[in-house]
Amino acid sequence: MGAGAGIGVGATADDTEESRTAFTGSTNETAVSLAQESGPQDDFVVVRPGNNILVSGESVNETSTQGFITHEINGEDEYLIVGSSFGNERLEVGGQLVEVDDNTDDTTYIQRVDGSPDLETTDGDQIEVDPDDGGKLKTASGDDIVVNTGDGNEVLTYDQYDQPILEIEITKVNDPAEGENLVVNTSITNHGYDNYAGDRTVSWNGESKTAPVNVNPESQVNESFVFETEDGDSSAGQVEFDVGEQSVTQDVDIEEAEILISDFGTTTAVAGDDILIGAEFERIGDVPVEDMTVEFTVGNETVETDSLEIDPGDTEDGEISYETSSSDVPELDVGVEIPELGLSNETTATVVSKDDHEENMNVEIPPDELEIGNFSEELEVTGEFEYNGEEIPNGETDVPTEFLVNGTVVEERDVTIDESPFEETFTWEFNESTMPIENVSLRTPSGENVTEFDRDLDIEFEEFNETFSSNEPLEATVRVENNGEVPELQNLSVGVEDADNVASNVTQTREFLLNESESIEETFSFDLTANASSGIELVANTTTVSENVTANRSVFEASDLELDGASNPRSNLTMSGNITNIGDLVDTQTVQFVLDGETVFEEELTLESSESETVLADIEPPEESGEYTYGITTNNESLNASSAVERSATIEGMADQGLLDRITPLHLGVLVLGLLALVGILLAYQNNPGAFRSRAAALTAGAQGAVQRVFGGGDTIVVENGLSRDATVRLRVRDSNEVVFLEDLTLADGEQREFKCLPDSDEFEVGAGVDDIDSHAQVFQTKPNGVGVRLEPDGIRITEQ
Repeated sequence: MGAGAGIGVGATADDTEESRTAFTGSTNETAVSLAQESGPQDDFVVVRPGNNILVSGESVNETSTQGFITHEINGEDEYLIVGSSFGNERLEVGGQLVEVDDNTDDTTYIQRVDGSPDLETTDGDQIEVDPDDGGKLKTASGDDIVVNTGDGNEVLTYDQYDQPILEIEITKVNDPAEGENLVVNTSITNHGYDNYAGDRTVSWNGESKTAPVNVNPESQVNESFVFETEDGDSSAGQVEFDVGEQSVTQDVDIEEAEILISDFGTTTAVAGDDILIGAEFERIGDVPVEDMTVEFTVGNETVETDSLEIDPGDTEDGEISYETSSSDVPELDVGVEIPELGLSNETTATVVSKDDHEENMNVEIPPDELEIGNFSEELEVTGEFEYNGEEIPNGETDVPTEFLVNGTVVEERDVTIDESPFEETFTWEFNESTMPIENVSLRTPSGENVTEFDRDLDIEFEEFNETFSSNEPLEATVRVENNGEVPELQNLSVGVEDADNVASNVTQTREFLLNESESIEETFSFDLTANASSGIELVANTTTVSENVTANRSVFEASDLELDGASNPRSNLTMSGNITNIGDLVDTQTVQFVLDGETVFEEELTLESSESETVLADIEPPEESGEYTYGITTNNESLNASSAVERSATIEGMADQGLLDRITPLHLGVLVLGLLALVGILLAYQNNPGAFRSRAAALTAGAQGAVQRVFGGGDTIVVENGLSRDATVRLRVRDSNEVVFLEDLTLADGEQREFKCLPDSDEFEVGAGVDDIDSHAQVFQTKPNGVGVRLEPDGIRITEQ
């Protein structure tokens, strides 16, 4: 539509633009016109083209832009509206209700249909224009629509029913530059009831272009008009479109033709590197120009000159490089100029010293960018690189980077960054040769960023026999759990603290591999020696953590210690004591009788839990009389003081006895009979000296045997320390069936000790040693008078006495 001012409710038609056309009727018919408007009101009444139905203005969006219907009252054009002056939304004009002239006594009004823009009578008839009856407004039943103005009913007519109604518009104008074409797009729409034939004209800057146009009812015709612009046309600012008596205008923006230097700038450079200097040249419009050149300057010196050719409406890029030096730090003046046009531009380039450049290269390892894999997988370390300068030199730069694992460089890489921050990922494979991993780091010239890993192994004895028996292996189950962040490949060692308590395999080692949050359980078994101490400490170790526990063997408690014969120098001592297993397990322990600090008797004793047994032993009294201590011990003496019982007594020694004190009546009788026999033989063989000597030798040997049985020898072993230091040796005597004597001896330098322990058999073995007793054993086929065992620097000698 043509441009015009909006008209409010109650305004007169005189306020509208000249494009409005009025038609005149007879004295009893009032003219109704279609007011051209740019913005119809919802309550104004319009005629819907095509079916000639009256509707309210809210239907304009459905029927295309329409004018409003008016009616002349008292010389003024008033709008037909759907008003509420009379309590309902009914058709009125100039404050008077519009009625239906149906020749009845009842008054029928016109109102808006609920939810619809259509108008209808209170009886439900539509309102339409009758083109066959001069454009009268009628109901669908054919009754006239009237308004009572005080002088009687006036029939409302729509006298434009046979006229074209045009809406003209400038739909688009481009924005050319001088020398380019100005294009004006126009539109003519016929909302009327008859064809329009005429001219249309577009005018600009004193030039007009006219063309004929034919627009049918409810049709639209679009046309473009082209004008050539030239230098200086940027001041011509409006275009006009005329059709018939209607005219619309629109402002035009024509850009002045020129050459522009845009986007002029430089990169940041490191001293010694090139900077890039660049500019964009833009030609606006199509006005002819002379030959042009472009000059680039650094400081006050022109460093490069090039010709410049640009097509109309195009852009051209120009770029040069310039090698910097340390003297250019921190800034360098650069410029560009087109001398022919007097155009120039200047800026400042930043030049960074090498030291500052390297100091700007920073890297961090964000915790959420660290992916720790399992064994045989990869550790992924993502570094976040950031350049702390104002911008990255020349748009990108290489950052020398070292990737370190446990402080050792495993990879060197130049990381090219073109934005800040910038991410780069490094990988490292977990395997046996690379574990454990304690830390990783990334190092740039500005410093190193280190990430420490949490290594946390938890070790505990999961199952453990707190009480053990020497009859069974000592077992323990150890659990190791990896609560750290990285896989662990380690050795788990479990061992007995005192090696003398174990027969073999004192320390046992197993290798294990645990990923994060994984755990293992390993069971270890140890064969204990018969004389293992009562408290055995087990220690479990890895390279980072250890744990220890103590196992206690069953307790053998000694009591009721007695020593008989201490006051009778003519008899052996008898020592006795009661042993009770107060532990929970059956156990075998060595019970020892001790006299004055030396073991004089020992015996292995196996007892069930709560079982008791009395141990009895005959002991040879000491040589000297005096006060002696004596006691009884078991293997677990270090655990419980009650297991070691010690007392003292006065003992008559053998050295204080005369010869006759040492001879018992039986022994004395034997000696006397032997002497009498010897005298009898002498008398009987006095005339046969050879026979006498033979018989006397036999009697002598028999006497010696008797004496040895009285004073020692025969079944006695003498052990002597021939070394110049204290020595420990184990003495063992066994016959073909069993071990009849076994004792560990500690002898001072030159000390000699005797033991009556030779078995009464034709063949037996005597052995002595420390760990290799079998290699120092001597077999005797007949029983000797005695056996001597001597410790010498070059070995152990076992001889017959």
